[in-house]
Amino acid sequence: MKMNALSFFSCRQPVFLPEVRYTNKIKEPADLKLSIIVPVYNTQQYLKNCVESILSQPFKDYELLLVNDASSDHSLEAAHALERQDSRITVYDKPHGGLGDTRNFGAQRAQGEYLLFIDSDDWIGEDTLFKVMEPTLKAQADLTVFNFIRENETDSISRLCTLPIHTPTDDAAINEIVLKEQIGPDAGSTPWRSVDMLGCAWRRLYRREWFLQHHLSYPDEQKVMLEDRPVSIMAHFYSKKTLFLDVPLYHYRYNPDSLSTRYRPEKMQKLSYCFQLVESFLKDKNINGKLRDRHMAWYLRNAAHSALVNVFSTGNKRDKRGKKAEIQNILTDPLLKRAAKSRYLCKGTAADRVIYRVISSGSVGLVYTFYRWYADKLRQHTEKQ
Repeated sequence: MKMNALSFFSCRQPVFLPEVRYTNKIKEPADLKLSIIVPVYNTQQYLKNCVESILSQPFKDYELLLVNDASSDHSLEAAHALERQDSRITVYDKPHGGLGDTRNFGAQRAQGEYLLFIDSDDWIGEDTLFKVMEPTLKAQADLTVFNFIRENETDSISRLCTLPIHTPTDDAAINEIVLKEQIGPDAGSTPWRSVDMLGCAWRRLYRREWFLQHHLSYPDEQKVMLEDRPVSIMAHFYSKKTLFLDVPLYHYRYNPDSLSTRYRPEKMQKLSYCFQLVESFLKDKNINGKLRDRHMAWYLRNAAHSALVNVFSTGNKRDKRGKKAEIQNILTDPLLKRAAKSRYLCKGTAADRVIYRVISSGSVGLVYTFYRWYADKLRQHTEKQ
């Protein structure tokens, strides 16, 4: 029997992979308010800083799961060394499955009332965990969204990243706005256009029972790019109470050099699958009709645009002819042709209108010339930051 993307994504049974658990700690689920899940993959040099930022928190009612995703460096040994120092830490070692699979692995084994995902090369702010947990527990929120600080590795400049709303709030109308903004951009220019990392897994706190009840599960990042976006969209749809706080809990390690140099040869295909997962969900919930144009705008403005910039990454060693062939493949994508028929972005910003006209032209030569220029400008901007 064939299954569509949504049914495979949301209804599959958890796969329990072979694991090695190195402690015999006894935890009482009723006593645990929080499970912190840290996927670990080749981040030996960052792991101690991440874990120490957690252990130093005044809020102590948590378990910390360090889930090693078959690291090839000494991350597992570093995790064990930290485990020996604190009884709240449990180390798991599993076969390599990617970030989403590792988050799922941890969520299935967590015992706390709430889930928090932290990437092992990031960290959390001093005395911030209590400021998020106290109002969340009081509100019994399904979902809590907080702010973060972007830490630029190249120049050590920090930037607070917030949402254009008044906080704290659990206004359902705000939750609806955030849901729509993740699905696709507003037609015009709004403050939401400058919001960073809106759909990231790590800027949210999830009530564990609710998370598992709705079968929230991260897809395979080998097939899907932005694997946390579909889950965040589903989470905001299912949430009966979403709490928004102004606490800068999370510190995200940002490296602009890697973004401009790293080339991903299957980027368009992976972003297409991300689109399909979301579209299947929207159709299943009978809300695709009113959000279709917004979602198609995301595919053109975010997915195709990002894939075309990727063609001119310094990591792409193809010659001009090879890059034009890659552009041709992107422009002939059936989903992109569908997105180009929508005139939603014609009402957008000046940048929206230019990108829409260039991509919807279908001209390989025009797209090549524009995105070569655009990628150069982007690199120059990055170097100045």
